[in-house]
Amino acid sequence: MHESFYAFIQKLSPEFQVDINLLKSLLKSREVRKGEFLFHKGDICDFVAFTYKGCLRSFVVKDDKEYTLFFHTEYQTFGDYESFQKNKPACFSTQAIEDSEILIFNHQTMLLFEKTVGGQKLLRLVAEDLAFLLRDKLLSLLIDTPQERYLKLIETEPQILQRIPQYYLASYLGIEPESLSRLKRRVYQNQKS
Repeated sequence: MHESFYAFIQKLSPEFQVDINLLKSLLKSREVRKGEFLFHKGDICDFVAFTYKGCLRSFVVKDDKEYTLFFHTEYQTFGDYESFQKNKPACFSTQAIEDSEILIFNHQTMLLFEKTVGGQKLLRLVAEDLAFLLRDKLLSLLIDTPQERYLKLIETEPQILQRIPQYYLASYLGIEPESLSRLKRRVYQNQKS
């Protein structure tokens, strides 16, 4: 598990050098059961995590309705970074939708990253990656139709469609579950023609 995280950070920033045994001593592995929350909106998120195995989702609740922001599958980082860095209440919740295994890094780990060669660049690259994800999600919600968002998901992450419940997928696309069924039929019919 730690080796996968090390490979992930080497891919982001090849010049970042840290002893993998030191990472093992600082990163805590944790098993998360399906349905378990890692944090709720309003909690202080005191970690950033790396998904080694499984799938989690980040979401908000408005007017008693859940809106899925992101799915976090293998080899992705997640957490409420602002809550983590500024000790502010989290603005969304994160929950496992499959049994999952994650690596948690806390403030001590972040301080190590900041003090090592390439560590600050690595942290910047992770923050940029999160910012780009948020930008893409916002633009997609403003510009794309639900069908276009669904087609992009098929193109970029087809494996996730088999792993997540349809009501979470509908919420991610910004539509009702009944509309998702119609959309899937329409896409299927268009692909057959």
